[in-house]
This record gives sequence, structure tokens and C-alpha cells, in this order.
Amino acid sequence: MHRCCLLVVLMALFVSAFYAEKKISSPSVLPLTLKAQMGQPFRDNAVLQQKMPVPVWGKTLPAAKVRVSFDGQVRESVADAEGHWRVTLDPMNAVKLKSVNDTPQGKVMTISCEKGGESASKKLENIIIGDVWICAGQSNMAGGMRRAVHPKNYPANSIPEANYPGLRHFSLKEDTWKVCSPETAVSISRVGFYFIRRVQRETLIPMGVIVRAVGGSNIESWLNQAPYKKGKNYQRLLEPVVGYGIRGVVWYQGESNESDGRGYQPKLESLITGWRSSWGQGDFPFHYVQLPGLKNSTRDNPSGGDGRAEIRQSYVEALRLKNTGLAVTIDIGTPGEHPPNKYDTGIRLAYSVLQKVYGLAEIKACPLYLGYKIEGQKIRVSFDNAESGLMLAKKASSLPDAFLPPTPVADGQLQWLAIQGEDGTWHWAEGKIEGSELVVWNKKVEKPIAVRYAYTTHPTPPLLYNKEGLPVGPFSTIGYGVAQEIKP
Repeated sequence: MHRCCLLVVLMALFVSAFYAEKKISSPSVLPLTLKAQMGQPFRDNAVLQQKMPVPVWGKTLPAAKVRVSFDGQVRESVADAEGHWRVTLDPMNAVKLKSVNDTPQGKVMTISCEKGGESASKKLENIIIGDVWICAGQSNMAGGMRRAVHPKNYPANSIPEANYPGLRHFSLKEDTWKVCSPETAVSISRVGFYFIRRVQRETLIPMGVIVRAVGGSNIESWLNQAPYKKGKNYQRLLEPVVGYGIRGVVWYQGESNESDGRGYQPKLESLITGWRSSWGQGDFPFHYVQLPGLKNSTRDNPSGGDGRAEIRQSYVEALRLKNTGLAVTIDIGTPGEHPPNKYDTGIRLAYSVLQKVYGLAEIKACPLYLGYKIEGQKIRVSFDNAESGLMLAKKASSLPDAFLPPTPVADGQLQWLAIQGEDGTWHWAEGKIEGSELVVWNKKVEKPIAVRYAYTTHPTPPLLYNKEGLPVGPFSTIGYGVAQEIKP
């Protein structure tokens, strides 16, 4: 017993000495000083959210008077017993860029603290106003441009042309905002980079991106409200930025929860509503990636539901929440867990956000199921974002050809269609494109009641697209079908 206690004491002393020698300390345990210690991510080069009140916070000595000055605004506060202080700036408008290569004029934020006749001042340089997006999830969101070692893993001009002074990303590792350049772009999430770059290209608004993603993490680790306990990744990575003004969130996760199937839905909805509640910004936009194909599908089960089919349906069901959107990636999957084509993933997320958040109606997003109508032995299915018509097409799987638009298949047959008869039995079906609608039937099914498309883990091409080259999302006209209790 004594040897065990001695060992614990020795280890504690070793750890303490190690951190003292390396001078490593967490911001949460830094000794308080009169000079303000700013909350994350208030740093040089930061992007502050436009068109809404902007909270600013940090720590100083208890009872110190704090004065924050920025762009003609002055706000004052008094630190509490633990040194925490917080002020809120009035909404500010972003100045539009002339081009994505335009350099926005940065401004200085001054934080002055005063106590007992002494004062200390801190300045944050090159602050700009724009839109801030959080990119969260697991490895497919976390993977950075630098991890794409092979140059074919993204379009060749991505890094050399990445001179975007009005685009900044917050580096958690270095605890700083980085202005996007060919030198700094290599450390941005690939999905995040292509997403935010496209949004900025269409809107010409200064943009900030904060990536919070952990490889292999399950959704439970990101939850923060009952009936789930607060997850470790939420506490470690989200809590430090909760309340920082943001435009919205994009989410790419689910691989580690594949076995949940339809049980993923209540967790995803809890994540969305829980984060919105914590931020206190109302129902801010929350868009997400519907998982791509994985492994291989067989054709011995027309009803589908295998592998990731039902977890994909969870994303569709969660669209009932306000201000949500979905990017379809069913056509860019691989047998492995990490499809290299993150370019299309980011672009499709951007299209969803540009259309639904920024109101650019001329931009088409991935077509999603809207409704159906039974016409005798046939069922007619309608979609959004298909006004220009649907087509059968094939997306190249090998890089760099995978970045090209899908190739129309004139005489191909649409696969992975299933139709359900009134007895509940599912059958493989035929399909015909009629403009923006899809007509489905099986001659042996006299009284059809439902249709499913691509409701399997990895449907192979050719697949269904709109004329803009965006894939139709897998769908089931009766959702999950048989009612089943979903337990947290």
C-alpha cells in the first residue's frame, strides 16, 4: 500500500517537473494577471460575425475594470470573483470584397484593464468582420490539405492559388487565426477549405472557419443535453468557443455510429438543438453530409436498409428541424472509410448553404425527395432542385477525373430502385425519367404503395442526378417503413 502511494507521488512529481521544464500550461490554469487573457478564439487576425451582437470575453484580476474598444464602440465591464468578464458589441456589417483576392482592412481591438491604480492594455490586430462557420465531425472532416500527400487528391490549382486574405481559419494546434495563403492553406480541413472557399467566391464576404473535428469520434462525444451526458469532445473543443458569434455549422460525422442505423436520428437532432441552445443565437443554420458509399452492396435484398442506408435516412428525417440542409455524397464513396474526393463534398455543402442560408436561388443543391403520387401500377416521385430535369449519369471514381462533372448515360438502366406492394413485399423495379420526375413500376406489382432508391450501403453507378450534375439523395417514400421505438 505504501509502495503504491509512493509511486503515485513520484509520478506526480515527475509530471509536474516535466511540465515546468517544458513550460507547458493550459490557458485554463494560467495565473491571473491584470493584462487580459482573451477567451478562445479572440486572437490577432480574427473574424467577428457580422449582423448580430458580438460577445467578447476573457479573464483578468477579480474586480478589475475592463474597457473594450473596437471600431468606434466602447464597452465596459467588471471582472467577477474568478476574474471572468464579458461585454457585447453592437452588430456590425462586413465590407464586401472586390474579389476573393482582395485584402479587407483590418481593425484593432483594445482591451484595457484597471485595478488599484494600475492598468494594463492588450491589442488584437487585423480584426475583420464577416461570416464565421464551424466545421465539426470526425476524420473525414478533420483531414487537412496536407494529409492529401498525393497531388491528385485535390485539384492541382488548389494550393498555389490559395491567396485569399479575406479568408481565415483558426488553428487549434497553434491557438491562432491564420490568413489563407498558399503557405497556410495546407493546414485547413479539406472539406472546410472547399466549402468556405466556394461560399466566399459566391458571396464575396470575408469568411472565418473554425474546425472542431476528431478522427474516430462518435456523436455521443459531441452531445451536450439530456438524455445524453455531456460528451468529452464537446467539453474540450466546443465549450471554449460556445457563444462566439457564428453564421452556422457544417457537420460530417456518422462513420463511428454506423451500427446505430435509425437510432442515429435522435442523437443528431439532440446535437443540433443542444448546440443551438448553448450558443443562444436561435436556430442558426446547421448543414451536414449524408455519408458516402462504403464497401459493397448486394442485389439480394430489394428492401435495402443494409449498412449505412438507415443512418443516411436519419439525416433526411432530421431535415424536419428548422434551418437544416443536406449534401449528398452517395456517388463519391469508396470501399474504404476515407474517400479521397473531399472537393465535391465541400462544394455540395457550399451549394446547400448558398441556396438556403444566403438565398441564392439560382444555385442548385443536391436534389432531395419531395413526395410521390400513385398512378395505377406506377408511382411518380418528385424532387426539389430538379427543375432543369433529371438524368442518369456516372461519376468517375479515379482521381483526378473524379473532380469532373458526372458523364450522362443515355441508354443506361437506373438501378437500385425498389417498389413495395400492398402485402409489404419489396421488389426490384424499373424507372423512367420524365423531366424533373421519376416514374417507378414493376409489372408484377399491381398495387404499389412505396418506393426506395439507393437504400443500400454502396449503390453502384449509373445513378440519378439533376442536369447540374448533383446526385439525387437516397430516399424512401415511407421513411423507415415499419414503426420502431428509438431509444437514446
